[in-house]
Amino acid sequence: MNMKKIVAMLLALCMIVSVFAACGGNETSTSTSTSTSTSTSTSESAPADDESEEKVVDTYTYNSYSEALGTNWNPHTWEMNADSAISGYVLAPLADLTIKDSEAGEYQWIFVAAEDIKDVTAENQADLTKYNVVLPEGVTADQVTESYVYEIKLRPEMQWEDGTPINADSYIYSMQQMLAPEMKNYRANNYYSGESALAGAYNYFFSDAETIMKTPADLGYASVQAAIDDGKTVLLNMWSFWGMEGAVDADGNECPEYVDVTDTHIYIDPADNSEVSAADIFAAYGPGYLEVGGSYHAELAIELVNEAFGTTWDAVGLYKVDDYTIRYVCEVAYAYDYFLTSMTSNWLVHEELYEKCKDTSGSLVTSTYNTSAETTLSCYAYRIESMQDEKQIVYVQNENYWEYEKDEDGNLTSTTFFEVDGELQPQFQTQKIVVDVMTSDAAKLAFLSGKLDDWTPAADEVVEYTTSDQLYQVDETYTMRLFFHTNLDSLKKMDESGNQNSVVLSNLKFRQAMSQAINRAEFVTATAGYKQSFSMLSSLYFYNVYEDPTSIYRDTEYAKQAIVDLYGVKYGDGELYATLDEAHDSITGYNVTEAKRLFTEACAELVEAGLYTAGEDIVINMGWMAGAMDSSNSQQITLLNKYMNEALEGTGFGKIELIGLDNLADRYKDVASGTYAIGFGAWGGAAFYPFTMFQVYCDDEYVTYIHEEGCWDPAVETLTMDVNGEEVTMTWKEWSRCMAGTGAYATADFDTKLAILANMEREMLAKYNFIPICTTTACSMLSYKLSYFTEDYNIMYGFGGIRLMSFNYTDAEWAEYVAEQNGEIAY
Repeated sequence: MNMKKIVAMLLALCMIVSVFAACGGNETSTSTSTSTSTSTSTSESAPADDESEEKVVDTYTYNSYSEALGTNWNPHTWEMNADSAISGYVLAPLADLTIKDSEAGEYQWIFVAAEDIKDVTAENQADLTKYNVVLPEGVTADQVTESYVYEIKLRPEMQWEDGTPINADSYIYSMQQMLAPEMKNYRANNYYSGESALAGAYNYFFSDAETIMKTPADLGYASVQAAIDDGKTVLLNMWSFWGMEGAVDADGNECPEYVDVTDTHIYIDPADNSEVSAADIFAAYGPGYLEVGGSYHAELAIELVNEAFGTTWDAVGLYKVDDYTIRYVCEVAYAYDYFLTSMTSNWLVHEELYEKCKDTSGSLVTSTYNTSAETTLSCYAYRIESMQDEKQIVYVQNENYWEYEKDEDGNLTSTTFFEVDGELQPQFQTQKIVVDVMTSDAAKLAFLSGKLDDWTPAADEVVEYTTSDQLYQVDETYTMRLFFHTNLDSLKKMDESGNQNSVVLSNLKFRQAMSQAINRAEFVTATAGYKQSFSMLSSLYFYNVYEDPTSIYRDTEYAKQAIVDLYGVKYGDGELYATLDEAHDSITGYNVTEAKRLFTEACAELVEAGLYTAGEDIVINMGWMAGAMDSSNSQQITLLNKYMNEALEGTGFGKIELIGLDNLADRYKDVASGTYAIGFGAWGGAAFYPFTMFQVYCDDEYVTYIHEEGCWDPAVETLTMDVNGEEVTMTWKEWSRCMAGTGAYATADFDTKLAILANMEREMLAKYNFIPICTTTACSMLSYKLSYFTEDYNIMYGFGGIRLMSFNYTDAEWAEYVAEQNGEIAY
């Protein structure tokens, strides 16, 4: 996702460490401010006349902002980072990472909603058979002693803000709803697939249909025609492919979603009232256009008997032991630290409220749970006090959260139940959090006048504060990239409706030249501190982080060699560079001479193929961003156009105009489906286990859709590589899974895994289905009113989060300070 703007609120939050879905790391800051006050205290005022002495209660409010508020923080269905930001305040994690020794950079696991989590596989081997876990080849259940069955001892003190107790039944109910076949919840894939999948969850989730749809590719066919020749009935999705949902035939019968590609029954196209059948569509565009390897293969399916039909909940490996203990049976072996990482999120919902929020009127059961203040109850440190759509959200301390105590004045105070830097520390000093919706320009004015406690400067503003102790610049895992739709037929259709000569993107050399033409060092000057990149994975990916915090993938010889090979840089005796490191460090990804050569060759190939007329201009719409453009975005697009036109000059091509479009609902899907030829966005996450990163590029069962779906079919396309002296060929989808779960190399040594990962990175980049440009950073300013616990960021715990954040001023003292500065704070 495009993480162009990370609100400082999220930097302060760091209450949930997300390493398998999407979040990142940082650089250190030199701020020297320290906390001068403790959690909610009182001070005495002078008596007034004969009145008794009055106590003035100090208050601590954190004022933040966002350009948009989340709309759905339901743990079962949330999608956007703005949604998860709200969850971070109101939904307690079972486990969390925090500071142990800030000077040494040591982290520690703490249990929050859980009291303890332990591996109990050895004592519960029967569960492996009962729930049909996937064991390594040749291994029997009685030989397994660890990493499958985890016992979660729940904290008895946990309750919802309304006082409703939280126990084992609460967690069982919540997971039943998460995986409910009739709901098809978006976030269920975290529990029915991937490393943390519950045994039996997949079959339960897909148990409601007697038949299922599998694409010809899923079944191993090289083409649609091959499946038809084998006697399979191939179905065309008339709704999504041809927009026929709601269409009727002459007798008023509605068009089914899937229709046999040989079916000649006529339906009336609602778009233009033309008559069309599945056979017409298939004949008009042909098996070549609807090829398994083409951009629309997912719209073709074969209906099969669902062997999981009728699977019941008792087949799922989550069960109650006693009122405050549950057991979680993993489908595949899952090491303890990684399992704890998956427990930094939670699937818990409030049963009574969740049921009240259900809507059973549609084909799927839905829920409005956690979409407003009224449909939300907290079980964490803060609760939602009020919310105005697209205006403001206000959080206050949740007095029913177990970590709080009341002082003699009734104020909520808290001290860590674990030692940080060798002692217990004050925590959750923030009593109220106010998040206002405002633009970056408005936020800047509010921050500099003391009304906001954080602000994210735009690219051209960061330089003004580079020497400020209050600037925090944090590296993230996200790599921003241009990604493409290269299917020729789709590009031709785009050229009929908005683009001009976008067919040039079907040429590999053209896309490769685009990459070489980009001056990444200059491009990042138009961003909020982003860093240039020409690889897929940034320097924040660790291959063995729990045992070796320095195990950075990007620093390995395998990763460096992959990029050196991609760019063809030579090193060694008689070469310009003596060592691999020197060769790697020389790469910038920017070579106008090479770009011109590639553009020239691409032009000749396109002209010869009759796809392009030399000298004609090129106009391509790009799906740029979900929100509204700001000056930084406009500058970035201007730079891209400058780079391309400089490199295109004298190559046979005319001028190019890349047009960035904003306020898009889903540019990723729009590029994949062929609405736009180019998109701009990022993939990130999986920082602690990069060996599964390729699933987002290759596995359509792991992600909702593949962003580069309009370029290739990883379920069919193969890759051959040498693995420990053996030549191995698998589809890209299979390679992407090979180091996860029970994959062929899941238990291989790190040298083997790193070699596979680096080979895949090199070969994937060489396809130029996307072009890496820069890695993201989150730059924010923090007011003098507040201090993070540590100035040295660590990917494991951030700066200590809002849990350990402290105040240098009470609200009253800050107001006084701002007045002394005449409402103009200098940073």
